[in-house]
Amino acid sequence: RKFTHISVGTFAAFWPWLISWRSIQLIAVAMTVVVLINRHYQRLHLRGIAKNSRETYGDVLLAPAILLCALLTTNKIFFTLAILTMSLADGLAAVVGKNYGRHWRYKVFHQLKTVIGSMTFWFVSTCILGAGLLYAHDVIGFNHYVLLVLVLPPVLTIVENVIGLGLDNIFVPLAVIIALQIAQTA
Repeated sequence: RKFTHISVGTFAAFWPWLISWRSIQLIAVAMTVVVLINRHYQRLHLRGIAKNSRETYGDVLLAPAILLCALLTTNKIFFTLAILTMSLADGLAAVVGKNYGRHWRYKVFHQLKTVIGSMTFWFVSTCILGAGLLYAHDVIGFNHYVLLVLVLPPVLTIVENVIGLGLDNIFVPLAVIIALQIAQTA
């Protein structure tokens, strides 16, 4: 399940360099329809996006997050950073937390989290923003760059921790897009 989340999200993050914004939007709508059909018809369960035992909507919300980002920005870097943060930081946090976080767990609104998973999210999102924003130097000044790299990852980690049921797949990239657009206009 997380392999699908990471691989599909990472691939989709680079779509603006391959296809038009309209195509991204249409593919995201089609992906949403396929996932919804898969979720509601037991006999059609596709490997990697099958509904698991815990109630979550993350599988359904990956494609709408891509659609939302494609609607909110036409900046290829901003789109890529938002989707990579959702796919890589969130996906790797879950994998690392599940495999290495057994002893340092905590609950946030009845959701089990791990310290190492949250640290992984923070670290990966810092790396994504730190490296990716270098390519946006024409629209993000150095002062905003430093502020974004220092402040945005902990804010995103809090968002990922607090918002449950897979809704972080929408709110994490949304927070990235909003923060980057504010920094661009400031």
